[in-house]
Amino acid sequence: MDEEQKILGMTRMQIGILAGMVGVLILIVAVGGWFVFRNLSGGGSLAPQQTPSVVPSVTSFVEKIPPTVTPTITLTPVPYEQLIPADWKQYKTSLVEIWLPKNFTAASKKTSDFTNNFFASELLMTEVSSKSSAYRMQVAVTYDLLAGDSLDKFLESKFPHIPYQGRVTDRRTVFVNSVEARRIVIEFRNNNIDYNDMVYVFLDGQTVWYVQYVSELTEFFNNLPIFEQSINTFRPVRY
Repeated sequence: MDEEQKILGMTRMQIGILAGMVGVLILIVAVGGWFVFRNLSGGGSLAPQQTPSVVPSVTSFVEKIPPTVTPTITLTPVPYEQLIPADWKQYKTSLVEIWLPKNFTAASKKTSDFTNNFFASELLMTEVSSKSSAYRMQVAVTYDLLAGDSLDKFLESKFPHIPYQGRVTDRRTVFVNSVEARRIVIEFRNNNIDYNDMVYVFLDGQTVWYVQYVSELTEFFNNLPIFEQSINTFRPVRY
C-alpha cells in the first residue's frame, strides 16, 4: 500500500500523530477526574478547611446596689403597768405620779436643801435611814413654766444658776419610754460631802417637769439602776 496515500486529506503518519495526541488527552482527563472524585469522597490528603472558632464576647457586668434606706424608727411605748417593779410604792399628786422602792418615804418639801428656791416642789421622797446607807438619797419632782422659744434655750439660762457651786458634768437628750427628755447630771458639794444630782427634764405643754435623783457620789453609782427604773414610772396625771 502506498504510504503516501492520504485519508481525509492527511497522511497515515499525520493520522498516527493525531491519534497519539488524542490518547494522551484522554489519559490526562481520566487522571484529573480521579483526583477530583477522591477529594470529594474525603479520601484526599488535603486538610479540611477549619471552621473559625467563635470567641464569645464578654460583657462587663456591674451589679447595681440600691442605696441604703435608713428606716425611721418609731419608738413604741411599753404599757405603763409593765414598767412598775414588784413591791414598789406609788407617790402621786393631782398632777404627777412616780414609783420608788419601799425604802423611800414621802418627806416635807421644805427638807430638800438642794431644790429650795430653785424649782417649785411637787413631790419629795427620801430614803429611810438604814445601816447600809451612810447618807440619805432624795428624789424630787418639781416644775417650772417654760419661758423662751425652746426647752434647750430655757435650760441654758436656768442651769448656770444652780446652788452650791454645782457644775454640769453630763447633758444629753434621752427617751424615757418613748418620751423625749433631757438628762442632766450635776456634781456639787455640800457640808464637805460630794453629791451627784441626776435631773430628767420633760416638756409637757408649757410646763417643764424636773425629776431629780440626789445621792452621795459613791451611792449614786450603786443606785443608778434603781433611778433608771424609777424614771420610767414618772408621768403627768391625765383625767
